[in-house]
Amino acid sequence: MLIVALLGIGFYLLATGLVMRQFFSAQTHTPDRVLTAAWLAMILHLAVLGMAIIQAQTVQNLSVLNVASLVALLINGLLTAISRQQNSWILLPFAYAFTVVLLFSSLFTPYYYLTSLGDRPGLVIHIALALLSYAMMSIASLFALLQVYLNYQLKHRRKLRLQNVPPLLSIEKQLVRLLQIGGVLLTLSISSGFLFIDNILAPNNLDKVGLSVVAWCLYATLLWGHYQRGWRGQRLVIMTLTGNVLLAVAYFGSRLLQLIF
Repeated sequence: MLIVALLGIGFYLLATGLVMRQFFSAQTHTPDRVLTAAWLAMILHLAVLGMAIIQAQTVQNLSVLNVASLVALLINGLLTAISRQQNSWILLPFAYAFTVVLLFSSLFTPYYYLTSLGDRPGLVIHIALALLSYAMMSIASLFALLQVYLNYQLKHRRKLRLQNVPPLLSIEKQLVRLLQIGGVLLTLSISSGFLFIDNILAPNNLDKVGLSVVAWCLYATLLWGHYQRGWRGQRLVIMTLTGNVLLAVAYFGSRLLQLIF
């Protein structure tokens, strides 16, 4: 597993370097090399996760690091898949760099949270929807941060040092589209939780359910305000980032506290 993880880290770093070189130079963009390195990294990343999560035929290790690494893989896959069409190359280095940190950390901090999902297909569906919705909202947050950066540069009349950056209006449209898709996935995730988890309102689950519902209400209000009241700019960014933080605390907060204390 160590060799596979190091190879994956190497390809992520290679893809990051290739993307950064394009943004700090006037050279012709060569996406094929970036995509090749990135997809190789993700294949190796998936192999590492398979070895880390599957402990036995019916036992899975869903530790915080493993789940976070799985979310990072989903984010990388989605971002990479849309990068050519949406011209979102600038976001790839941040996603890849964070994944490198997670992969490296997992090699030296082997936490365990063993469970069995083999006989609980409903729970598998719920977890898959939750991870996909969080990955989509995390990508939306990256677009929101990019919008903040470009707005700052324009307001202070600073010349962008980066090449091939997408237009500000295009970024906002992509952000809203991601919020719509993420909102649908989050709705399905919460609904499947009530449908498939018997003790979803037990005391140990109330914080997760409560924060997830609050985040859903925030995103629903944001989309309503965008289409009905014309909310844009700073309000759009702040509410997007706030919702993502709420989901992060809902999904990882209690588990992180258990690890720390």
